[in-house]
Amino acid sequence: MADLHKFSVQEAVNTDTSSTWDVIAGVTDANASGGTVLNIDVSGYHTLGIQPADEIFFHFHNTSTVTLTEADALKLAAGLSFIKVPKGVGDTIYFNYVATGDSTCEVRVVKM
Repeated sequence: MADLHKFSVQEAVNTDTSSTWDVIAGVTDANASGGTVLNIDVSGYHTLGIQPADEIFFHFHNTSTVTLTEADALKLAAGLSFIKVPKGVGDTIYFNYVATGDSTCEVRVVKM
C-alpha cells in the first residue's frame, strides 16, 4: 500500500494551497525524433504549472523514462496549464516529457 502521508494536516486538507513555489528555468527540449526525454522529480509536490512553447507528450512515472511515445503519454498543447501530481505512482514521482514535433520546444515548469 502506498504511503500517502507526505504532507502536513493543513496541506492534506487544502490541496490547492502550497507552501513551496519552485520555478524550473526554461529548458529547451530536443525534438521527439531525437528521442530525448527530459524528466523532473516532482515527489512531494501537489501541482505543476506547465507552459510549453509548443505541444509536448508527457506522463508521470516512478522512474525517469528513457523513451516516451504517443501510445503511453498524454499530449499537452502550447500555453499555460496546471496539473495535479498523482500520488499513487510510487515514492518517487517523475514528470517525463518530450516535444511532439521536429523542432525544439522550450518548457517552463513551476512545482507547487
